[in-house]
This record gives sequence, structure tokens and C-alpha cells, in this order.
Amino acid sequence: MSTCDDVSSCLMQFVSGLVKNSSTYLLTLTGLVLFTGCYAFVGDEAPPEWKDPEGSASDIAAIAAGTGGPGASVYNAKCAVCHQMNGQGIPKVYPNLVGSSLVVGDPALPIRIVLHGFNGPIERDGISYNGVMQPWKNDLSDQEIADVVNYVRTNWGNDASEITAEDVKAQREATRAKVGAYTEAELKSSL
Repeated sequence: MSTCDDVSSCLMQFVSGLVKNSSTYLLTLTGLVLFTGCYAFVGDEAPPEWKDPEGSASDIAAIAAGTGGPGASVYNAKCAVCHQMNGQGIPKVYPNLVGSSLVVGDPALPIRIVLHGFNGPIERDGISYNGVMQPWKNDLSDQEIADVVNYVRTNWGNDASEITAEDVKAQREATRAKVGAYTEAELKSSL
């Protein structure tokens, strides 16, 4: 430890020490501010519960509990984060599945979308979307894909025929050479 002879040299030593250790001081100060700021939002009360004014509470509860059949549990695990528990998606971000012609029309279309994914831009009910849905062909079995497609085709007022794991297997074979996600034009011309 060094001593200083006058105020001016002591001040210079002090400033020099601050400059040398400024990154340590700044990092410590930043950490304290962030920690304190984050703690300000933590409370002991229960987190708020979101209520969907348009969703069916029984459908949502069934999905969350996994009691809506095997398709509900797959939907909850893989699809609900984007398309929401009520199938209505998020406007301008993720499309609505309720009453969608791609969902309730030709069953090959939703199977192909789930297998290979989907890439925008698209327009649904006057709303534009430009996102990417990931492919599930390597993550879900033919039966799981059939279950989730059936769940989407027969819930939230959708009333379409059910499909089988064999239908999914046939589409998987027919589109085996497909590389990348479908665009809307590719999907419609693929049949």
C-alpha cells in the first residue's frame, strides 16, 4: 500500500484506481441494479390467471388436463403455444384454425402441413401472416399426427371427417422427397 504526500497525488491515485477497476465496478453496479429491479416485480401472491372471453372453458380445461383424447395432449404439447388453446391463433402472428378451409377441407392438406411445415406469406379472413411453422415429421409418429389432425378437425366447431394413421403414412410416403416447408402455392398444387 502506498501513501500519498499531498492531496493532488492522493486524488490522482484514487482516480487511477477507479479507472483500472472501472469494469469491475460497472459490472457490480449493473448486477445490483438488475437484481434489485427484478426483485421489485416478485411478489408472494398467486400469478394472475388469463381468461379468454371467446374460448370454451371446458375445451381449454380438457386440453390442459390432457383429457380431450390423445390429440388434445399432442396439441397442448406442440401446437397450443402458437395456435392457442382455443385454436384461434394470434392475429397477424399465428393463423386461426377454427373454420379454416385448410383444416376442414381435404385431409391431405393438414397432414402435409404437420409433416413438412408451412411457410408464409398467407392471408386468412383478410389478415396477413408471414411466419414459419416447423415440420413435425421427425418428432411425431403417424398415429400422433393423425390424433392431432383429428383433434383440430373436430373441435372448436370444426366438423370434418377423421383420418387414420394409415392416411398419414400414405402422405408421408407420397411427399418423402419434399424438402423444406410448404408455401401456400406449393401446398395447393401438390394435390
